[in-house]
Amino acid sequence: MQTINKRDFERIYRELEKQERKREELIKLCRELRINSTKAVAKAHAENIEEAEKHLEVAENLLKKILKYRKYPFYRSISGDAMQEYVEGVVFLSYLKGSTPPEFLEIDVPSILTGYADTVGEIRRLALDLMRKGKVDEAENCLSAMEEIYSNLIQFSFPEKLVPNLRHKVDLARNLIERVKSELLTAKLINLLKK
Repeated sequence: MQTINKRDFERIYRELEKQERKREELIKLCRELRINSTKAVAKAHAENIEEAEKHLEVAENLLKKILKYRKYPFYRSISGDAMQEYVEGVVFLSYLKGSTPPEFLEIDVPSILTGYADTVGEIRRLALDLMRKGKVDEAENCLSAMEEIYSNLIQFSFPEKLVPNLRHKVDLARNLIERVKSELLTAKLINLLKK
């Protein structure tokens, strides 16, 4: 009598080999998604909207491929950060274009919320650039957008296990908002002194 069923072990081994291959494929796709999303944000900050849109188009095609891996147990842990970057890129570009971001129906909830939270930092960067250029009124619009995102995120006071890292990111967003308020006040005073 044998203590193990060899056929069972062989089947499990084959399944785990297959999952390992799929995991490696997913890691590559997520790396490309993150890179393209980050490049889209960088191009948007450089006021090259057309290039930003091209990177997001590539990212969207990658996202479609990534979603096919949903059935695997490692999907969330690998794809979460990349999807968060994608959401951040889409939301930031939507803000720059003056349009409402799309619904992210197929992306996991934590990535949507943390992606929005990270967008606050990108809008702050934009506000600082505008202040440097003396465009204080436009920078105030950025502050309004940051506050809108923040006020919508604070309602999600769910446990860390449900929405990992959200509380921390919302706290950071609040701090960035307070800093922008202070920076705007300084910019306004400088403008007054120049007159």
